[in-house]
Amino acid sequence: MGNCPYCGWADAQPFTTLSRHCTHEGLTVWTQCACGSVQVRQVNEAGARILVRGRPAETAPCS
Repeated sequence: MGNCPYCGWADAQPFTTLSRHCTHEGLTVWTQCACGSVQVRQVNEAGARILVRGRPAETAPCS
């Protein structure tokens, strides 16, 4: 694993775990980076890999 392309946070150290679900391929873990990017990870005996990564939410100006 590397680092978040948006803020540089280490992918191996998720900031927040949002949910975990057992699947036939192992454990699916939804995590959130310090910048707000959400990742879907697959964890099994071969290790962990990020399947999908979203962009951090853009903040709208307050009105």
